[in-house]
Amino acid sequence: MSNKTRDQFQLERLALFSDAVFAIAITLLVIEVRLPELHDVTEQSLLQALANLVPRYAGFVVSFFVIGRFWIGHHRLFSHLVRCDDMLVMRNLLFLFTIAFMPFPTAIIGEYAETRVGIGFYSLWLIFVGWRNRRLVAYALRTPALQGPGEDKAALAVIIRQTWAPILIGALGFAFGMITPLLALIPLIGSPLILKLVTHWANKF
Repeated sequence: MSNKTRDQFQLERLALFSDAVFAIAITLLVIEVRLPELHDVTEQSLLQALANLVPRYAGFVVSFFVIGRFWIGHHRLFSHLVRCDDMLVMRNLLFLFTIAFMPFPTAIIGEYAETRVGIGFYSLWLIFVGWRNRRLVAYALRTPALQGPGEDKAALAVIIRQTWAPILIGALGFAFGMITPLLALIPLIGSPLILKLVTHWANKF
């Protein structure tokens, strides 16, 4: 096996393992949206029980797209790489650790969405996920030996700056949530707009 083939094989193994972790984490989110337990089933009681699950629906939807967005970024990152090294593997593993844990803070906000502690825990974990993602992306795109020939360094720098977006979203979610928990939904639901603003900023510098 040539060195080039070996490099491709190792990178593909890393990408496939990462995809599996993302897929499992995003699937586990729905486990927290459990069927309501009713002893006396009526139309009204079932409707009320389903309405009571709204915070869990919201947690599932938000985290589904949070993890999905990280997966898109991870997929794009690997499109710029032709090989991996031990440091990349370790940073990728630490990032996947934060993704694999996401169903737990999602369960917390699903159960305790009205509390500052619940919202704060979720927001702080999102900041941590964003930080680990930034560490991974920055290392990969600032290490020329991992990249193919002809990569645009200015474009890679823009991608690195874009990794501030989830950190900013988490920080805003925490700050708003400390005022009142429901306000934390503003940056979480408005994350596409925040990402667009960060991307605009990243392209200016």
